[in-house]
Amino acid sequence: MELHIQKCQHCGSRELRNILLRSEKQLVFVQCRQCGSLVARYTLSHGGYYHTGKGYESFLRSIERDGEATSGRNMQERFHGIEGRVAEEFAHVQQWMKDKYGDNIP
Repeated sequence: MELHIQKCQHCGSRELRNILLRSEKQLVFVQCRQCGSLVARYTLSHGGYYHTGKGYESFLRSIERDGEATSGRNMQERFHGIEGRVAEEFAHVQQWMKDKYGDNIP
């Protein structure tokens, strides 16, 4: 596994903005807040969008945009599985950052 904290390849800034474009694909554009350059673009995987604090309805809209069809029970189980893992996954990411960067996290 690799861990990277992004920065602008043009000016070196770490002040970045994530722009979510919801269309036939869910795309994330990362823009530098300092110089306005495009830093990166990502395509979210199917069912890969989970927004903390937005709840089950937000998750359902994400699934609907992906065009996935599944039973309501299965979707609810998926949501609760993600909801239960996110805090733990983020805690691991924070620990990996601390292990890699110490107290000087970029």
